[in-house]
Amino acid sequence: PQLQAKLPSDVKLGVIVNTSDNIKNTIQSLYDTIRDALIFVSLVVIIFLGKWRAAVIILLTIPLSLVGSFIYLFAVDSSLNIISMSALSIAIGMVVDDAIVVLENVMKHIERGAEPKQAAIHGTNEVALSVVASTLTLLAVFMPLTMVTGQMGVLFRELGWMVSIIMIVSIICALTLTPMLCAYLLQDKREEKESKIFQLIFKPINKALDALDNGYAAVLGYAVTHKKIIVFGCIGFFFFSIYMARFVGSSFMPTQDNGRVKVVLELPNGTSKATSNNYGQKIVHEWMDKYPELRVANYSVGQASTDNTFASLQDNGNYLITFNMSLYSINVRQDSVEAKRPGHKARSLETICNMLREDLKAYPEFKKTQVTLGGGMSMGGEAKIDFEIYGYDFAESDRIAEVFKDSLLNMKINGINACTEARISRSEYQPEYRVDFDREKLALHYLNVGTAAAALRYRINGATASYFREDGDEYDIKVMYEPESRKSIEDIENITIYNQLGQGVRIKEVGKVVESQNPPTIDRKDRERINTISAIVNSAEGADMGSVAVKAQEVINKLDMAQGFDIKISGNFEDQQDAFKSLAGLALLILVLVFVVMAGEFESLTYPFINMLTLLFAFSGVIIGLLIAGETLNVMSAIGAIMLIGIVVKNGIVLVDYINLNRERGMEILEAVVNGGKSRLRPVVMTTLTTILGMIPMAIGTGEGAEMWRPMGVAVIGGLTVSAILTLVFVPVMYSLFAFTGAKVKKRKAARQMRAAAKDVKITSENANQVENY
Repeated sequence: PQLQAKLPSDVKLGVIVNTSDNIKNTIQSLYDTIRDALIFVSLVVIIFLGKWRAAVIILLTIPLSLVGSFIYLFAVDSSLNIISMSALSIAIGMVVDDAIVVLENVMKHIERGAEPKQAAIHGTNEVALSVVASTLTLLAVFMPLTMVTGQMGVLFRELGWMVSIIMIVSIICALTLTPMLCAYLLQDKREEKESKIFQLIFKPINKALDALDNGYAAVLGYAVTHKKIIVFGCIGFFFFSIYMARFVGSSFMPTQDNGRVKVVLELPNGTSKATSNNYGQKIVHEWMDKYPELRVANYSVGQASTDNTFASLQDNGNYLITFNMSLYSINVRQDSVEAKRPGHKARSLETICNMLREDLKAYPEFKKTQVTLGGGMSMGGEAKIDFEIYGYDFAESDRIAEVFKDSLLNMKINGINACTEARISRSEYQPEYRVDFDREKLALHYLNVGTAAAALRYRINGATASYFREDGDEYDIKVMYEPESRKSIEDIENITIYNQLGQGVRIKEVGKVVESQNPPTIDRKDRERINTISAIVNSAEGADMGSVAVKAQEVINKLDMAQGFDIKISGNFEDQQDAFKSLAGLALLILVLVFVVMAGEFESLTYPFINMLTLLFAFSGVIIGLLIAGETLNVMSAIGAIMLIGIVVKNGIVLVDYINLNRERGMEILEAVVNGGKSRLRPVVMTTLTTILGMIPMAIGTGEGAEMWRPMGVAVIGGLTVSAILTLVFVPVMYSLFAFTGAKVKKRKAARQMRAAAKDVKITSENANQVENY
């Protein structure tokens, strides 16, 4: 406003791009996600527990755990940003898991007639070990994220620290605060009075949950007596999901709709500034009329000044037209479009970019067109694959680039165009005027090349002769020929330069002005010349980076290239491969850590192995979830799959630990399995639902920046849903299978020991009765 007040009335200021809007909108979107997740988690706790006191005990864990993460942010001088807010959104469904397991077990003791204080002690002691072990498995997942380096480290290091700290605080609360609150807030069963409202609302819910317990016990009873059917059925489901994985595409990062577009149009070299400006005006008016989603469109043309350092780092000239456009934020885009065109549906940024490319095909005058989604941001932009052509010869490299570019634009995948755009990095030869000085003539006029060139440069490009100072400000005084005196070759030839004797000499007397072509900039990689083709994957219509790379490699193999030339795939595809390798190594490390934690908790290798088998079904769920949601396997969904390693085995740990407890109390194997499964059903279902419902706002979010985290939410929900259903049946079946096998092995070992002992005893009339008794 202060600047606008000082400008003439016909000059208006406006904001073209404001990146802080994107940050604020994304943070607000994540805030809404956390709020919705908190509501969902609260509803699950209240419905399953049916007591407002119990719900309060559980819900107190959430703010206390989140406060710990804020202390971390303060300690490391960080901020509430996209990563830290996402960490809160991920953890909000998991922080109550440990408290739920403890509280549910305490409530069981109270229902059996124990006093609240005694129930709090015994109930917590029974599940303390399994709760600690399940939390350690989650720490084994998120702590390694804090050690990831490179681009992935920047993205996930803070997330790893925050979730780890939240989980540590939550386990401390579950083992201290929750039992204490149970002892003082929960009522003895004999003293508990149920209001009419409670009976009206929760009696049907309790009946439904009791029916769920009995139904699950019946299913479990059938499963443990028909082990082969269950085992082979689960294995068949796993291989079916592996087959379906071929239909899931792959990419590097999800495309984010931040409402920004950059377009660069290239006319033939030598095009005047006025002509470029006319094209710019025509296209801006056409696009503003055609696309109601556009909020503002700006374009620039012209040759930058020689002292413009920023412009010298990029291509510029009268023949280039550069557009910077902003769309309405995705949060208000539909309302803005409705206001302009009632009944018109707003389109996504990716769809509009594809339409802009189609519009530019109607202009054959443009030699090159470039539409960049996101305004050139490195992460969250369109899926792009670079193809690097290595070779020395310019002509052959350019020929291969043109042929390969046409092949990419004509390439089809499942009946659709694989690429929406393909552009060649090497620019064409630039026209220029060059003065060839005659050294002998220069010497005759007492001049040399350096002096003559400097004088010529000052007259055309200008020289800073002095400075003008006013009110504390300093301005350059640049001296050069007026534009009318340096337009044509004749003007340049008539430029006068002076020698040391003060004599004036015209340029045409000591040199010749010739028109020439300036060769393009030579890009090199690994000390070889490269020419890069950048292809934009048509992900809006269903193409994915992995399929395009495979198809393009087939084209490369058939391409006719001269000896010494080669094409390599790089860009986002290379980044994707590197990221997947890093994440695969991280997943392997996490698997080992989780196995070690469970082996220490169970003091066995068998039970950890049973729990680790459930991870197969988690990955099956990830594949099915991505397939149903139409998402690709990318870095974000891969991180979601890695998170599942710690989340999924938590249910198995709680289940197996309670079955072991039943066996220690003297129950037979089948009775211990069925009873343990029935007793742990509700906490397993509750912890699973809180995590799933906590992720749902992330998976279905439509706010700004939601595209970045949606694949992670989908992967966690799909994997956890499938694995939880199968874990409740598969783990007890495998437990009983291994338990019976272990019992048979022990019997055989005991029999062998008995036979060995019998051989060592000399049977006589004196010790016959002793041997028989033995």
